[in-house]
Amino acid sequence: MTTSVIIPAYRAQDCLLRAVSSLRAQTVADWQAVIVSDDGVDYRAVLDAAGAVDDRMVFVSTDRIGSGCHHARNIGLGAITGDSVSWLDADDEWLPQRLETLLPLARQHGAAADVLLCVDEQTGQPLPQPDLSDHGVQQLDLAAFMQLDQPLVPLFLREHVQERIAGAEMAEDVLANIRLIDRIGRLPLIPQRLYRYYIRTSSLAHAAQAEDRFDSAYAEYMARLAHGDGFGLKPASRITALAGFGRKRALNQAYAEARRTNPALTFEDFARTS
Repeated sequence: MTTSVIIPAYRAQDCLLRAVSSLRAQTVADWQAVIVSDDGVDYRAVLDAAGAVDDRMVFVSTDRIGSGCHHARNIGLGAITGDSVSWLDADDEWLPQRLETLLPLARQHGAAADVLLCVDEQTGQPLPQPDLSDHGVQQLDLAAFMQLDQPLVPLFLREHVQERIAGAEMAEDVLANIRLIDRIGRLPLIPQRLYRYYIRTSSLAHAAQAEDRFDSAYAEYMARLAHGDGFGLKPASRITALAGFGRKRALNQAYAEARRTNPALTFEDFARTS
C-alpha cells in the first residue's frame, strides 16, 4: 500500500530537507511525497542540490505566493497516487516507524493518528508533555477530539480524502479532522509520539494578532455550524463541533487575556496549565 504524503512548502528552503529525509528514513519504503511549492521556489532544485531527490517525489506548484496550507494541500491532492494519504509540514518530521505503526490501524479502521511530539525549534528539545506510555489505543469520537488542544495528523485511506475547506486557514486542520471523524465515526489514536512537531514563534499561530484571527475564524465556523452549511456534517456532528469550537474560542480568548500581561507566553504552555 503506497502512502501519499502531501508537503506544502512556503519559505521552506532551510527545513524541507529535514522533512523529506524523515520520509526516506521510514521503515516502510512504499511512499510518495507530493511537495507543493506555495512561493514560486523550485524545490526540486533545492533538494537536488542536497542530493535528496528520488523517484518517489513529485513536485507541483500552487502558482501563487502564500495562498495558504489549505489551498496547497488541495493542489497536492491532485497529484496523489497512493492508497492512503497523510500530511507533513515542511518544517516538521516523522520518526522512522510512523508509517509502519499507523498503516495497520488505518487499514482496519479507515484512519489512524499518533500524538505529536512537540519540539522547540530553536533548541531542538522536546517541550514538557505528559507521559502516555501506559495508554493503549484510544478510539476518539468527535466529542473527545474537540477536547484536544494539540493538532493531530492522521493517516487515512484514500477513499476518505476530502478537499480542505476553501478560504479556511486558521484551524484548518481541525476542520479537516472533524470532517474525517464525521465520516468514519471514530479515529484510533495511539500513544506513541511519531510526528515531531516543531514550535516556531514565527508561525502563523504565534504571529501578532493571531488570537484575533483565531477568534474571527471560530466565530465564522460557529455561525456556519449553527445556521449555515455546517461544512456538510451530520446533524449530531454539527452540534458537537459547535460546542467544541465554543470551548476553543473561550480558551483562545483567555489566552489573549493572559498574553496582555505575559507577551512571551505560548499557546502550548498556556493550554498545558489551563
